[in-house]
Amino acid sequence: MKRPISGLLRNQRGQALVEFAFTSIIFFMTIFGIIEFGLAVWQYNMVANLSKEGARWASVRGSSSGAQQATVAQVQSYVQTRALGLNVTVTTTAAPGCTTSTDPSSLHVGDLVCVKVEKNFTPLTGLIPNTTLLLQSTSQMVMAR
Repeated sequence: MKRPISGLLRNQRGQALVEFAFTSIIFFMTIFGIIEFGLAVWQYNMVANLSKEGARWASVRGSSSGAQQATVAQVQSYVQTRALGLNVTVTTTAAPGCTTSTDPSSLHVGDLVCVKVEKNFTPLTGLIPNTTLLLQSTSQMVMAR
């Protein structure tokens, strides 16, 4: 005996709901993963740009530019004011090889100044549990003044 068509449809009532549940989980995980990755890339680009701007700012002010000499505290303050809400750590070193930590205002023309900017990135969602990425960038420039 043949089953009526209405009987076949009744047996598949929850199928669409189950398919939607599986598909939506994959969809939302993909969307939130793309957002997290984009946020991490944006923050890394900000960190890289901040280190470059800080090194240039210290290089241009140098040790012989009168009242606007670049000190470690001024470089850190300048970089942190440009950070647009990011909590960054700024380390400024200045020496012929950027290996020892000295005050950039004691340098001479031709020496290097290095600015290292760091930020910890913690994802907003729990897609990657207990993960913190250290975003860091170092820039160096020759003291121009």
